[in-house]
Amino acid sequence: NEKIFINKVIKNKKFTDGEFQKKCKVLIQDLIKSNCIEMTQSCSSGLEIAMLLINLKQGDEVIMPSYTFTSTANAVLLRGATPVFIDVSLEDVNLDFKLVEKKINKKTKAIILVHYAGISCDMLSYLKLKKKYNLYLIEDAAHSFLGKFKDRYLGTFGDLGAFSFHETKNFIGGQCGALSINNIKFKKKATIILDKGTDRSLMGNKKKYYSWQGIGSEYRSTEFSSALLYGQLRNYKKIYDTRKIIWNEYFKNFSKIKSKKFSLLKSDNKLKKNAYHIFAFIFKNLKIRNKFISYMRKNNIECYFHYYPLHMSKFGKKYKKYNLTNTEKIYNGLVRLPLYPSLSKLEIKNIINTTQKFLKRI
Repeated sequence: NEKIFINKVIKNKKFTDGEFQKKCKVLIQDLIKSNCIEMTQSCSSGLEIAMLLINLKQGDEVIMPSYTFTSTANAVLLRGATPVFIDVSLEDVNLDFKLVEKKINKKTKAIILVHYAGISCDMLSYLKLKKKYNLYLIEDAAHSFLGKFKDRYLGTFGDLGAFSFHETKNFIGGQCGALSINNIKFKKKATIILDKGTDRSLMGNKKKYYSWQGIGSEYRSTEFSSALLYGQLRNYKKIYDTRKIIWNEYFKNFSKIKSKKFSLLKSDNKLKKNAYHIFAFIFKNLKIRNKFISYMRKNNIECYFHYYPLHMSKFGKKYKKYNLTNTEKIYNGLVRLPLYPSLSKLEIKNIINTTQKFLKRI
């Protein structure tokens, strides 16, 4: 399907704002029951648009985890505001709700929630917090397309939700993303931002020309990216179900091994439906983690650690205000197993057997 749709883009000779961008928008909107979806070049673009929409400015603070990709913090810094890094929970690597409320002050304008690995934050608690302190709630749902909290899709709870369809994600458009506009008051302004600051899409037949209305940029996804993504979204259930089967197979086998040397991220529960983006171990320390990566590599299985915490980086140290003990434990211990739909049954069996041998030895 992807090849057919990409060839159609070439045949149509329409490379921006065309058929497949519109089809992706409508399909995602219907699928996750969003008020409004706009296709973007990336999740980074979606987050940058979100900061423009809430009118983030110098002197404002935004609470977020340090254990995330740079885009989460960059979107805040680009508006002259300050990221405030709060520690995560060891159970699910999401922001620790109990710590978040303690750090809210008069400067706090928003909270950015990252649903790590595709496992939801506690949305009931954060929605109460949003209302109590009159804050904006932004979901960085880069990992969590099709994940749910209760009966609602992640990315549709906050005022705004940003998705990633980067080549490393469950559904890919090369470099592609989407923004879910859940607070409908932002819809018109979002259109202007996406149209490079013009009223081009709002003109109708009343005007013969469009004009500059405010700040905007080139944020929309291309037709090639949209066509690539649309091919997979048409087949979303098979891709999702395959990832789920692999994730559950890992969990079934490794949760049986009782050890104080490692833990697993929490699995599905009644409230949270996993997006199955990452299957991760959290080892007790850096030494064991590195031994595991080396052992797996010797057996021709590539496993990777994940983010280097933003507050530990040379650039990010200046924004560290609080101790982030759990975040540093997660960094020292977390490693991801291969998880993608084209893994064969034999490969999955080999990964499980090789991993079990290591876990039983430590």
